[in-house]
Amino acid sequence: MNTFKYIFGFMVILILQLLCSNFINLWPILYIAVIPLLVILLPPDINTCILMLCAFAIGLLTDALCDGILGLNAACCVLVAACRNMITRPMRRYDIQTEEMDLNYGEFRPGKLAMLLVASYLVFFVPYVIIDGPMGKGIAYLAFRIILNVIVNSLVAYLLVRLWIRRFF
Repeated sequence: MNTFKYIFGFMVILILQLLCSNFINLWPILYIAVIPLLVILLPPDINTCILMLCAFAIGLLTDALCDGILGLNAACCVLVAACRNMITRPMRRYDIQTEEMDLNYGEFRPGKLAMLLVASYLVFFVPYVIIDGPMGKGIAYLAFRIILNVIVNSLVAYLLVRLWIRRFF
């Protein structure tokens, strides 16, 4: 895979996340997060520890350049990176020689892609909402916020993957 394409795609997703965080405020309980998609799109042959370090760096950079709790995106991205192989293992196609999965080559059918995105965004938003949300609102509020964020962000990520991102990765 061309390294320049990954770096360019990485920068585009980072800029998109910064624009969403700073200028798009649809609703106070809705947060548009594009950076978990970056963790999912990175090549499958990256070591998990290196992937977690990359996820921490991109999350911390996002936290530093946007409003919010410093380290919250970083912690949630690290969790997505740590769980990525566990999430994708049941969904991937097996190749006899490599047993690798790469989302970028279209190996996921639309249903499996949607399941992958929902599972990844659930891993991202459960701790995010629990840490970020006010505890006085109750469990129903937190559950509503988690479900709303997972559904909206999964749809946004699905559209990005299908329409645009495969050109860069």
